[in-house]
Amino acid sequence: MSLPKVVVIFSNGNLLADIAAIDGIAGMLLTVDSPALIGVAKTVFNLADAETQGFTEDDEPFAHRHIKEFYTEVAGNQELWLMGTVDTMTMAQALDHTDIESAVKLIKAAESKIRLLGIARKPDVGYDPGIEFLDTDVSAAVLAAKTFCEAQLTALRPLRVLIEGRISDEDSTDFYEPNTAAVGYAGVVLGGSEDDGTASIGLALGRAVKFPAHIKIGKVANGPLSIPIAYIGTKNIKELANLEALHDKGYIVFMKHPQKAGVYFGKDNMASIDDYRRLVYGRVVDKAAIIANAVYTEEIESEVTVDPATGFISELDIKHLEGAIRRQINVNMADQISALDVIINPAQDIINTETLTVKLEITPKGYTSTIIVQIGLKAPTVS
Repeated sequence: MSLPKVVVIFSNGNLLADIAAIDGIAGMLLTVDSPALIGVAKTVFNLADAETQGFTEDDEPFAHRHIKEFYTEVAGNQELWLMGTVDTMTMAQALDHTDIESAVKLIKAAESKIRLLGIARKPDVGYDPGIEFLDTDVSAAVLAAKTFCEAQLTALRPLRVLIEGRISDEDSTDFYEPNTAAVGYAGVVLGGSEDDGTASIGLALGRAVKFPAHIKIGKVANGPLSIPIAYIGTKNIKELANLEALHDKGYIVFMKHPQKAGVYFGKDNMASIDDYRRLVYGRVVDKAAIIANAVYTEEIESEVTVDPATGFISELDIKHLEGAIRRQINVNMADQISALDVIINPAQDIINTETLTVKLEITPKGYTSTIIVQIGLKAPTVS
């Protein structure tokens, strides 16, 4: 027993509490045959786990291929969310944000953790893909991805979508150009490990989640992809004369670098030419959005002091609100961005509107996609 007194204990770790802003949990929507897998969201951590849950090579060869390529590329255990779709469901239908049995079901089952969603389809026998180079479902899926992702963002579930660039007629010269779609939420993967007109969505997702949000999937220093050969349609990419043209139309394509063994991705093109024309830009902003939501949720219905003469928010409260997000961005993303500006205009009519606007301006990393080396001969100077 002791004399009456006040005991003060200093706690630690409150200012920089951990915020769950994982860069890359992925999900996939894949055509399946087994009724037990259709419309059922499952989480797996490796290929053996997926096989145990029904995605076997014998029963589900199409889905198994994409899952296998994902885990081969990741080269380890990784959380992955899967949902099977019926072969009559188009990719555009699977991205219908108003359909609770579509990708919405998978996103909700994953409790909003999915940051990258891949979608691939093996159509039913009677399906007509059209007469263009790509299945017409691809362009429809890109447009559907815009409304889908906008709806998810409204619900504070930001994500990006990689869509299988499935080929309909590889001899057609009628090319869809993703970069004209103005959809920074979606990217079209063209080509893959098989010479059957499909695309390796699982591989692309695996390379993306293997590294932090600001790392490009085509970064050469990270080594070649886990597939030795890549095809677009029936042709090896080494045989394609128009590979660069396809890349410039806004596809995510495979390529080879001179004097380098193996296959790599080119630029991480999204279906847009705006600020979100690269996958890394969108992923970094998505991560910042998750952090901002976590920080400012703690401030909901909190009071701020206003100047009685001007109605401006006090400088002390502004510094607190700015400092809270700056600390968490610095802890979680300091090495992923170049700079952060936090702007809170003090002249906000917060008494009448009860609304606070915070502006985050993120300067992303720059990327050396093209390196120009100027080489020439130089004669010695004669004195």
